[in-house]
Amino acid sequence: MEEIKSRYSTRESFISELAFAMSNHDIQEEQYLNLTQQNLSVILREDYSWGKKWPAEGDEVIFVDKTPSWEAFHLMEEFADSIANSRITKELYHALEKRHPFSAFRYAAESTGVIQQWYQWRDHWQNEQAEEWMHENGVDFKDGKIVADGKHTFVWSWEDEMIGIDVI
Repeated sequence: MEEIKSRYSTRESFISELAFAMSNHDIQEEQYLNLTQQNLSVILREDYSWGKKWPAEGDEVIFVDKTPSWEAFHLMEEFADSIANSRITKELYHALEKRHPFSAFRYAAESTGVIQQWYQWRDHWQNEQAEEWMHENGVDFKDGKIVADGKHTFVWSWEDEMIGIDVI
């Protein structure tokens, strides 16, 4: 059997994509790491069955945890607290009190000129979360390959999916 190469050129590129997958809060998606195929993939929920990308029978996979929205909200609070300008901090906190705090916060960060600082802060934090998830789940990127200790992975079976067993 021919060995499949990872699509990630560096550990950092893998961590960056994993961090993005963990931060994706689309309720119609389930993200998984396919160790056999050496990539991150998405399964769309039942209502969107036409778009499902199921693992192949026998692929070794591990589902990727999404970052809870309360943690992302707390991160925005921490960022607001880190800003030296009290007027900007106040605007950012005001945005967090709105009906749609995530988009309001992004708009407030843009309008106050701290959007690039916010993106750097958020990206750094997300990458740290991805590395923590990797450590907790025995996943690493070594010698150009995604590897796992096998304690948190499972072998995909169509039978599990067809009879409705929760494989997560």
